Amino acid sequence: MSSGTHLTDCGLPGIRRIPYGIHMCHFYRDRHDLAAALVPYFAAGLNNHERCIWITSEPLGAAAAEESLRAGGLDPRTLAGKGSLVVRDYSDWYTAGERDVVGLWLEEERQALAAGYDGLRITGNTSFLTAESWESFMGYEARLNRRLPGTRIVTLCSYALPRCGASDVLEVVRHHSCTLDRPDHGWQFLTPRSEETAATS
Repeated sequence: MSSGTHLTDCGLPGIRRIPYGIHMCHFYRDRHDLAAALVPYFAAGLNNHERCIWITSEPLGAAAAEESLRAGGLDPRTLAGKGSLVVRDYSDWYTAGERDVVGLWLEEERQALAAGYDGLRITGNTSFLTAESWESFMGYEARLNRRLPGTRIVTLCSYALPRCGASDVLEVVRHHSCTLDRPDHGWQFLTPRSEETAATS
């Protein structure tokens, strides 16, 4: 895919193309749900020559995430050696002091493009959040949502549905450009927010 192309492949059955700069979220019920979303999401990114970063948390820590990628036919060790894939625990990324995480993502994008990648594909599983850290993290999601348009970044944020109340779900949806759901017949958008929302099959 040319670096000038505005759209990329989402990777999830039922959804074809998504625009760069999109900030998606989804709600998962268990480990299987999480892997079923993120493995094809990253496989598509790697196939599209995007640098991929997976920030992990339970029920899929870094080792389990790599195991899921291997089960999906990917070789995380080789991909990591090439610099195409990074799998890191949340404690190495979100909670190392008062860091500007939005700025870190933008720097990762700059480095990816400088290295010749067509874009940056990221995800973070938020199961580590507590009642005390929720408000601060929602502020981060709101800042990220404002900053991503116009970038070469694709983002899919994962939220554990059993840990979210109704008001939490509404707040998460409000701070993302769209929400993905997986009914019986493939993935679909629940809340497209712009005219540039991805095409569906």
